[in-house]
Amino acid sequence: MAYLDGAEMTLFDRAKSLLDPGKPFGQPATMIGEGPEVTPPERPQMVLRMMVRSPSSDGLQIPPELEWLRKTIEYCNGIQTVNNVHNPYVYVTVRSGPVVSRTDDLWHVDGFSMRVPHPPEQNYIWCNCFGTEVLNQEIRLPSDFDPMRHNIHRYFQAQADERNTEVLNPGTLYAIDPYVIHRRPSLSTEVWRTFFRISFVPIEIEDDTYTINPLIPRLKPYGREDIRLRLEDYS
Repeated sequence: MAYLDGAEMTLFDRAKSLLDPGKPFGQPATMIGEGPEVTPPERPQMVLRMMVRSPSSDGLQIPPELEWLRKTIEYCNGIQTVNNVHNPYVYVTVRSGPVVSRTDDLWHVDGFSMRVPHPPEQNYIWCNCFGTEVLNQEIRLPSDFDPMRHNIHRYFQAQADERNTEVLNPGTLYAIDPYVIHRRPSLSTEVWRTFFRISFVPIEIEDDTYTINPLIPRLKPYGREDIRLRLEDYS
């Protein structure tokens, strides 16, 4: 895998330094391969960034409703270990069932939080049909772009050239980080699709909207405002 500007650097190399908005976005996804066999749940399942490991937990804490993902979570954890990336937090997101989300079909990145300096997270993604789309186009943020003020996703949306869209293979495991711009294809709400994301994160995600894991109870709400609600367009 290469940086778009020609510097040889893999997703795991990027994990060794702090997340830097000055680096080029639009990096390609890293194909991992088929991975363990996945049997999606028979009933609809919506899980948002459920924590399955923290620094204080005794290894991976996977509740029964995510047991179908256990082998894949452990497999991805092994890849992290082999590549010497030891993020203490692991989160799982699942969207399985009729398509209901409204904004996933817009260009975006995952894990782009500049509130606290930290290395980029690693996200392993998989879907059973209608492959995730990745924007393989170098996009650099202007020097006066302020991530705490400007909406980076709307900036990507305005800069994207649809001719640079790559469709990832369904049934294949990929790794992405905050430098990979991607989206779900636009689908009818009648479509049944299974997607999951396993996130290895260096810092705790302080978000009151995520799904609580009964095996890792949260003692109190974070009480933090979602900064995305007040971001403005860059102009």
